[in-house]
Amino acid sequence: MTTLRLNNLTEFREQRLMSRAELARKAEISPLTILKIENGKKCRPETARKIIFGLGYSIEDRDYILHEVLGPVTTFEEEEEMVKTKARPAKERKKA
Repeated sequence: MTTLRLNNLTEFREQRLMSRAELARKAEISPLTILKIENGKKCRPETARKIIFGLGYSIEDRDYILHEVLGPVTTFEEEEEMVKTKARPAKERKKA
């Protein structure tokens, strides 16, 4: 039986010969979070960034590692804009 992987995190982690616990320590997140993401759960861009850096990759590699987890985020500037838009109160968003 084959399992459907929604991202390549497990493969990239195993290529580095890292356990989930080791990656969690380097990324400063919970091992349970790593497990959930490896099983296809979505995560925040900040968490994805920590994981990518914890693996020793650059942010440009995010599409290869976490493509289905993050969705179509193309640039850091777009991520920043999305965060700003979500952080504004509802009244301000309606004016913008």
